[in-house]
Amino acid sequence: MNRIFFRYIAGSFWTPFLYGLAVFCLLLAFGSLFDSLNFFISSGAGPGVFARYVLFQVPYFAVKITPIATLLAVLFALGGMMSKGEWKAGLAGGWRPIDMIMPLVACSLLVGAAQFLVQETVAPDLYLRATHLYEQNLRGREDWRRLVRRNVSFSAGGGAFVTASVFDGLNRTMSGVVADFYNGGRLSLELNASGASWQPGEKRWVFTDGVATDYRPAAGPRVRRFKEFVSAVSVPPENLVLGSLVPDGVAIPGVMRRIARLKAVGAPTSEERTLLWVQVFAPLTDPVMALIGAAMAMFMGRGNRLFSVGFAVGFGFFFWSMMIMGQEAGNAEIISPFMAGFAPVLFFAAASFWALRRARAL
Repeated sequence: MNRIFFRYIAGSFWTPFLYGLAVFCLLLAFGSLFDSLNFFISSGAGPGVFARYVLFQVPYFAVKITPIATLLAVLFALGGMMSKGEWKAGLAGGWRPIDMIMPLVACSLLVGAAQFLVQETVAPDLYLRATHLYEQNLRGREDWRRLVRRNVSFSAGGGAFVTASVFDGLNRTMSGVVADFYNGGRLSLELNASGASWQPGEKRWVFTDGVATDYRPAAGPRVRRFKEFVSAVSVPPENLVLGSLVPDGVAIPGVMRRIARLKAVGAPTSEERTLLWVQVFAPLTDPVMALIGAAMAMFMGRGNRLFSVGFAVGFGFFFWSMMIMGQEAGNAEIISPFMAGFAPVLFFAAASFWALRRARAL
């Protein structure tokens, strides 16, 4: 394909894309602003805090809204070519429809790469900063990150199972603790202590003021009291009782570390593995949206710009709903985590290819 023609068509993509991305991000930012305005007024925080809270969310909004902006850009680019007669001129010059669509698909691949880069670098950190400002500065919750659980039971790895009346993740302590240690499927040791604390130097949980019961197959149980008992539990407190994951605040390496932590303590990982594949396949939504936009433009002919905006927003939210449904199905283990992330992309890609064939673009 002629490089000049390729660049000309590709150039028609970027202006509507950037315009749509800016407008949609602005709308979401205003929505976030009005949603949090009550907390802002009651908190007495300065306008600088609130401005940072909104701005820190912009990369997150950009990642989420990029596929819709891609769809809008393709609709505008092809609609503009058709309204100006450039589409017919290209066909008359021997260019096939797919030849004139491919520059826009190439642009969408670049957008997908940029989306993935922002998703994995800037967006997670800034999203967590925004959450910190919202919880601590606007809502006044100084202990919002404090992990306190009552009456919890969990696996501590290595055949150890712990029950605690109170688990304090911030102070790295437990109270009212019972720890059972199994060896070869048999209970070998039980610790019943008033408390336990994490010792960073020894990288062990140390139980205090309790009773240890050794279960010996031949001689029977032996009970002894202790003031301090250095246990074999070496799992850090942040890995023991894991709160719910904030998907928008964790990049792929963070999700993988969380999966490893959950596996170490014997906890289920279906939600995390589903999230991993959803984030891996997220950038592919941009070229899929480009193909859908091309098929729609072929059917519409000279598209109305207002209709294009409405279609982009409506179809974008429909696409999001399908992605969310797939993710929830993966979380519930109805489908595999891989298919939860890949199936919506595959379905819409197949639908776009079918539509392009019907439009005789392929």
